[in-house]
Amino acid sequence: MYEQASPGVESVTRDASAPHSTKHVDAIVIGAGLGGLLSAAHLLQRGKRVVVLERLPHSGGRFTAKNFHGVQVSTGAVHMVPFGSSGVLSHMLQRLHVPHRLFDADVFGSFHAHGKTYRARGLLGVLKFFSPRQSWWFLRLGWLMFFQPLPEEERRLPFDLWLERHIPVEQCPQLVAFFASIARFALSLELHQVSTAEVVNTTKNMLRYGAPAIVKGGCGEITRQLEQIVHSYNGEIRLSCEVLQILQEDGVVNAVRVKQKDTGEEELIQAPLIVSDIGPRATDGLLHNCRVKQADVLKPKDTASSSDEAASAHVQEAVGLKVHILSDVSLIPHKGIMYCLDTQRIAGMVQPTNSDPTLAPAGKHLLISHQVIQSNNVEEERALALSDLRYLFGETFDKHCQILTMGTYRGEWPVNRISQGEDVDPQLDVRGLYMVGDAVKPSGYLMVEGVAQSVNNFLDLLENMDQEQEAVRKNDPRIRRNVMAPPSRLNALRWLWRAPGNSRNVGKS
Repeated sequence: MYEQASPGVESVTRDASAPHSTKHVDAIVIGAGLGGLLSAAHLLQRGKRVVVLERLPHSGGRFTAKNFHGVQVSTGAVHMVPFGSSGVLSHMLQRLHVPHRLFDADVFGSFHAHGKTYRARGLLGVLKFFSPRQSWWFLRLGWLMFFQPLPEEERRLPFDLWLERHIPVEQCPQLVAFFASIARFALSLELHQVSTAEVVNTTKNMLRYGAPAIVKGGCGEITRQLEQIVHSYNGEIRLSCEVLQILQEDGVVNAVRVKQKDTGEEELIQAPLIVSDIGPRATDGLLHNCRVKQADVLKPKDTASSSDEAASAHVQEAVGLKVHILSDVSLIPHKGIMYCLDTQRIAGMVQPTNSDPTLAPAGKHLLISHQVIQSNNVEEERALALSDLRYLFGETFDKHCQILTMGTYRGEWPVNRISQGEDVDPQLDVRGLYMVGDAVKPSGYLMVEGVAQSVNNFLDLLENMDQEQEAVRKNDPRIRRNVMAPPSRLNALRWLWRAPGNSRNVGKS
């Protein structure tokens, strides 16, 4: 099953005078992805009347799954939470009393290099596949990144150029490949596409919080639990509901126009607060009563019209390709990530059934690979992925494995709507309109951890609008803010010998 993971959209201008009924609520959430559902749950918990509007027939966006031949095939995420049971998302779910269980990784990772796989329980385990010279440079880079202040002139430097300043890259091919594979898997970016400051901040957070984790029941289970929380507070989730326009008056939002796809009925929903979980490009389009087509987003820059360029000049997505594989035999013998240092495209793989066997039929194993899309030729990218899989697993792949899906994530359905470290301000010029999601991630927070922290950031911005609360905060520092601070950097020392987390307490289940 080959799929384009992004649903099509249309570029249209609509008649603002179309008749419609009217509904009044306290807050409107556009998009029922993870960021939208988390925002809605928090607003409902604070006593607000909330309606969530989603144009797809299901909630969860890129953080849910569909059952395909008994396998939980994810719509985007690999069923993994980057900071595990100690991370921002887990803490937020606890605050919302959302039932969940996370199985932390039991290794730092394994690494396919030199045609072999090396398992590293802790950070020092990577020295197995580095030469003595590269091991020395690896330790030096760790010192520079973790214990030395980053000079101001190096903060915006692309990470590949920063490496060239501090190590002899020609003599350290595996070391460079080590950083490249992690960046491709975790950020869906090449080293020249991400700043040194962002790599350093993200690396520190990854080590300070703890091991990544697989979600029990898959990412779709968290989506289902969040839906139940929203409904338990009498919140409303409207699926297959298209937002036509965000209305404003004198620089203040006041309503949205919507159309229910199945009936074609239009309605005006009024609210003083609107939260957008659909990214800056789509949000801007709704403010200007139009939407950009998927074809326009993917159009090469040299053929784009001036209006297209103006609409997307500030938007640079992170793009990728994921492969879901069903195997008769186990191919990854741990609960962490297998990074690929010597492949053509695949950056890393996980086997989530090691943590939760129910993600696949009994006796079967689900594997998910991820790679950065490096060209406009999607068929070539898929062919290179297949070539890598045969290289990694040899005859075992052809004999025991079945490709379930190959999904591309780009355009209006990318890995991240804005590249790591280039995120935009969540508070827009239009008063009462905020953004959450993977385009407004705080520095150092990736994937769904960034989405969760963006919601925390939105909640702080919202509460800061109340001047009395802000005055109380300044006079009483004991009052907790929503944004979660990272743990002590000394926590990173736990990674030297083994992966920190709950993996030793959850058995093989």
